[in-house]
Amino acid sequence: MPEQDDVAASAPSGAVDEKLVSIIPADSGWRAIYGGQGGSEESGLSRVVAWALVEDPAGDRKVVGLVVDPQDRSRIVPATETESTQAGMLTGYGFKER
Repeated sequence: MPEQDDVAASAPSGAVDEKLVSIIPADSGWRAIYGGQGGSEESGLSRVVAWALVEDPAGDRKVVGLVVDPQDRSRIVPATETESTQAGMLTGYGFKER
């Protein structure tokens, strides 16, 4: 399963109004999963470098994984704002033992 380089396009951002409340580093095994997770469905992975607690304008909070921006590797962005060119949109997170 390809990792990081497969995640090559930024998705339209619906999270522009979200504000960062807190951030912590992620263990090295955490991955953002794109596309299907089943055996025959194609999927891609990207390493989660940190976890962020974000808050929307209504005050609702959620935790999102942060990944290296595939378009500008000097930036870290929420995984929810990226997609895989082969597998599609973010479907969740998973832990991969080394």
